[in-house]
Amino acid sequence: MPTRHVVLLFPNPMSVEQFPRLAPVFADEGLDLRLVDHGGDPVDDGGQVEAGEVVGIMAPPASAIDAATMDRYPNLRVISTPSVGQDHIDVAAARERGIAVGNAKGYNADEVAEYALTAILTLVKDLPRATAGTRAHVWDVGRTHMRMLSETTVGLVGFGEVARRMVPMLVGLGMRVVVWNRSDISLYPEAADVSSLPTTAEVVRQADVLSLHVALTDQTRHLVDADLLALMKPDSAIVNTGRGGLVDTAALRDAVESGHLRGAVLDVLADEPPDWQTEPAVGVDAIELTPHMAWLSEGSRNRGFDTAARAIVDAVGA
Repeated sequence: MPTRHVVLLFPNPMSVEQFPRLAPVFADEGLDLRLVDHGGDPVDDGGQVEAGEVVGIMAPPASAIDAATMDRYPNLRVISTPSVGQDHIDVAAARERGIAVGNAKGYNADEVAEYALTAILTLVKDLPRATAGTRAHVWDVGRTHMRMLSETTVGLVGFGEVARRMVPMLVGLGMRVVVWNRSDISLYPEAADVSSLPTTAEVVRQADVLSLHVALTDQTRHLVDADLLALMKPDSAIVNTGRGGLVDTAALRDAVESGHLRGAVLDVLADEPPDWQTEPAVGVDAIELTPHMAWLSEGSRNRGFDTAARAIVDAVGA
């Protein structure tokens, strides 16, 4: 084993910002945090890193970690990401090599829940359609269809931390909540305030606003497609703070432009940033796009990196 234990931090604007704060934290644990590019060359001024010294990698979401990257470091024991999603890490390849994979699960649940609530209120009160009109110099209250919160049903697809934190907010404002989850939700206290339905289709049929909270897998890719959209109530809407690939945005655009849906708020897209010329959701008046920002607050930046750092320290020390 190497005499020096190195943890690599791959650079993006946030990790570069976090590096001076995190380096002493790792040093206290006997670990040397180094800022390197994806080829392993130093970006900081700490000198060359030997491949055999590397025991951990902290990989922000834009840093793809594949099997070849893992094989470059023979003593690698853990990969951790300061995000909830692990799509950029080949988890199966890590498992085959006995490498632990950590993430920052739950670090931003409050932020995402609050964003999703804001998006739901935006759609219930029909703000995208209203502001599209005023931007076009149309002053016409008749183009909007605002709904009372007490007459609104929100459908949650998935019942993870974010969805569960939304429940008291939604119910507290008088909205009804229906849920589909792949496993039993009865053990969660929040389950007492929602109606659990047996299928996604049942949730979709009842929801005035559908909010997505499931992981992206081969089974959930394009979960929201033309067939599912056809099941939705007329003048209903969609919020996606989960993964961009959950929604077929071409089908969504068609459903919005046809008038079947009142609109959507999407914080995530399959490709980020999108191709502004070809992404179907771009330029549609009633589809609001934000740049994958639901997770972000002043505090969440630090919490994400701190949680990822703790996963590395725990794995290396085990």
